[in-house]
Amino acid sequence: MGDLWAVVLAAGEGKRMRSQLPKVLHPLCGRPMIKYILDSAGAVARHVVVVIGHGAAAVRQALGPGLPCVVQEQQLGTGHAVGCALEQLPDQGKVLVLCGDTPLITPRELERLLKDSAGSAAVVMTAVVDDPSGYGRVIRDRNGSVQRIVEDKDASADEKKVPEINTGTYCFDLALLKCFLPRLSANNAQGEYYLTDIIALLKQHGYPVRATLVEDSRIALGINDRAQLAEAAAILRRRINHALMLQGVTVIDPENCYIDFGVRIGADTVIEPQTVIEGTTVIGSDCRIGPGAHLRNARVADGAIIRQAVVEESVVEKGAIVGPFVHVRPGSRVAAD
Repeated sequence: MGDLWAVVLAAGEGKRMRSQLPKVLHPLCGRPMIKYILDSAGAVARHVVVVIGHGAAAVRQALGPGLPCVVQEQQLGTGHAVGCALEQLPDQGKVLVLCGDTPLITPRELERLLKDSAGSAAVVMTAVVDDPSGYGRVIRDRNGSVQRIVEDKDASADEKKVPEINTGTYCFDLALLKCFLPRLSANNAQGEYYLTDIIALLKQHGYPVRATLVEDSRIALGINDRAQLAEAAAILRRRINHALMLQGVTVIDPENCYIDFGVRIGADTVIEPQTVIEGTTVIGSDCRIGPGAHLRNARVADGAIIRQAVVEESVVEKGAIVGPFVHVRPGSRVAAD
């Protein structure tokens, strides 16, 4: 994409998670939630920068080497967070701004956002939801043009009734972002520098601003507490199970199988209900797993059968039968009879 950059905001504490673990590191189908949005960003942008803050050392370690990070020493709002990354960005081109706690956004939505950014100073991804409480509202004029975004705590009674919300995902013209970001004010209910205020500033100076409305509002789900984490996990599990079924795996009851991201399963294998498959597990073809099986970091060869058993960090050889009511402990190898 040439001059396309992405900035992922991952500095927040996530108080509503009620955890010592930084919010963006909470596991979601076997990996930290931030990994999903980083994958999506990396699929469309050549350069990705992550803004970290709360638990910076832990987040940096989880992200690994090679991914540029900048530290937001004080959490003074999303506008301030993006400002911390400005020195890493060129003066021209486009930049995606994404939240580290929105793991359900896929490259497809980002590509549409980029397409809609043609000729615009900024494009914001929006969603229409039944309960917009807690989200910034997208305020449009009579012609349907985006005028501004108002945060929930600053919204009037009428504005709170608006069902269209800001998802926290944007595409900006870099030159204009660098021009207007320093003009943000913290004169609001939270005393923070809102990135959303740039929308109104751009409009006031005559620059075109657009909105990209996502078709499925669940895609824009931001994770702020454990209930939303579970909701996102259920959606991701459906995606994982659906992809496996398209690859030739039979999942008897997709709503009652829990398969981690990255698990590999061969064609014609059958996964029975109440089965949990975690970590780096690899399962061959023509296997039967479950019901009631739990596999973690296991290697299962073709034709194996595992039912009502726990298999941890072990190898199950071709044609082997495991269970019922067996615990295969780490480092074991189970051969066929």
